[in-house]
Amino acid sequence: MKRILALVLAIVMLFGLTACGGSKKSDVPTLDYLYNTSDSHKAIGEYLQSALAQVGITMTLKNQEWNTFLNTRKNGDYFVARNGWLADYNDPICFLDMWTSNSGNNDVQFGKGAHKDLKMYSIDLTKFGGAKVENGTWAETYDVLISKIKATTDAAARYEMMHMAEDMLMATGCIVPLYYYTDLYMIDDSVEGFYSNPLGYKYMMYTKVNGKTDNLNVCLASEPDTLDPALNSAVDGATMITHLFSGLAKWAEVDGKLTIVADAAKELVKGVTNADGTVTYTYTLRDGLKWSNGDELKASDFVNAWKRAASEALGADYGYMFEVVKGYPNDLAATADDAAKTITITINNAISYWDELLAFPTYFPVHSSAYNNEKWATEPATYICNGAYVIDSWTHDSVITLKKNDKFIDKASITMEKINCHLSDDANNMLANFKKGDWLLIDDVPTNEIATLKKDYPNEFVIAGQIGTYYVCWNVNADLLPGSSLKGVEKEKAQQEIRNAIGLLYDRNYIVEKVAQGGQLPASSFVAMGMTDADGNEFYKNANKAAGNSYVGYFDTSASAYSANVEKAVEVLKKYYDIKVAD
Repeated sequence: MKRILALVLAIVMLFGLTACGGSKKSDVPTLDYLYNTSDSHKAIGEYLQSALAQVGITMTLKNQEWNTFLNTRKNGDYFVARNGWLADYNDPICFLDMWTSNSGNNDVQFGKGAHKDLKMYSIDLTKFGGAKVENGTWAETYDVLISKIKATTDAAARYEMMHMAEDMLMATGCIVPLYYYTDLYMIDDSVEGFYSNPLGYKYMMYTKVNGKTDNLNVCLASEPDTLDPALNSAVDGATMITHLFSGLAKWAEVDGKLTIVADAAKELVKGVTNADGTVTYTYTLRDGLKWSNGDELKASDFVNAWKRAASEALGADYGYMFEVVKGYPNDLAATADDAAKTITITINNAISYWDELLAFPTYFPVHSSAYNNEKWATEPATYICNGAYVIDSWTHDSVITLKKNDKFIDKASITMEKINCHLSDDANNMLANFKKGDWLLIDDVPTNEIATLKKDYPNEFVIAGQIGTYYVCWNVNADLLPGSSLKGVEKEKAQQEIRNAIGLLYDRNYIVEKVAQGGQLPASSFVAMGMTDADGNEFYKNANKAAGNSYVGYFDTSASAYSANVEKAVEVLKKYYDIKVAD
């Protein structure tokens, strides 16, 4: 750390960021950095804070518990915040469609608030059969681009447009990638039959502990914000929901490999392409499907749940995942025949990840009793589900106990009788309980313990592959130039420069090697490693390729480039600020 900070300080002194002649410069704003309770998130925040301090920028750290943190970020009540995004399915679009104006996951607030009316973006889609827009709003450009991508079946054109979308995102400077994720967790070597998927979901229904199947004690995270499949947007919540619900499809481990297979559906059928290019799928439900209260699971339960999840009235964060369905959002082309147990749904065009969407919690069914009870998913008495488990008890902020569902059609294949999901966001508490043998799976570890855990628990400390990116996000409506005479488009262009410059001050190699320590790789793009491009290479390796740089991505993350990155950043910052550097 001292070496890095000394380098930054030396460069700042070289450029002399003190008051100079010329036009009046803005005051340096104090940046409030929001993060959620976690030693690792705090450690990264402290590093960012110290890096900025060396160029005279003050960053204060603000910690919130998980659910409050999510809502604060979602509502745009922050300046700058830590963030992370994990793939929802294996296609780059899931990193890009979250930033449309109407997306509930658009924490940056693109196309919202003051940014909604800002006309400064241009897009030329004429080669793809679309329009050319100059100086349009975010909705007139980025939203249109994402819709065009989703309506395009030509792979080469589709991937080219996805690179255009990432170019637009990265140009704003509002998304500052730090590293590509790995999934760190600890699992006791007495547990067998466990697996996880690249989205970070953990599967515990087929486990045994020393050959026993009575109960398993785990800790995934703190109290979930919601366990409603339509409203959940957290990985820990998704893990629990995949144990509690059964969709048409699911992730399964087959011969040691993860794959998508049929679940409530008899089979995952091929779609029929219609004359207008839409694709229609017809699924038949398995016989004998029941809700946990004994009610028959009907085809209409799926269709009604999809229409609820997609509706503007519900306003679900993941409602936009139904954008591929004809008639989205309020008139989905989905029908049910309960007598025949069939579901028919028409999507706008063929997509390669359709089966993965069916395995995603937002596409799971919801019992009809939920529609008139907005709190149904908070208590065991009202939580009716159709999966391998039911909620046996829920002591809020303490433990949720899942019990094997006697009404589940595949109950014979479910080995573990009970899963006790202890609730905590304290990584030190998690590790202490793991070491005592009380909790056999924990989904977080203290950062300062990682080196020791690698040595002392070589078989139980796991660093798994995960498709995701850890990043810093800015509120696009936050004022980086208080007191400046710049207005509107001119001001936002200046703020883009500043945000991108600040992103260059971060030594990503230091972050992954000395702070995160979990085998992560420095990130130079938002779309994560693991996504395939049209040419067969990984998507991230082609990011910003048109710029002709010698490095991969939007900036050089090599250790040797760090000093040059800082020089570039300082040169930009001194255009806008009179920064006082302490001795």
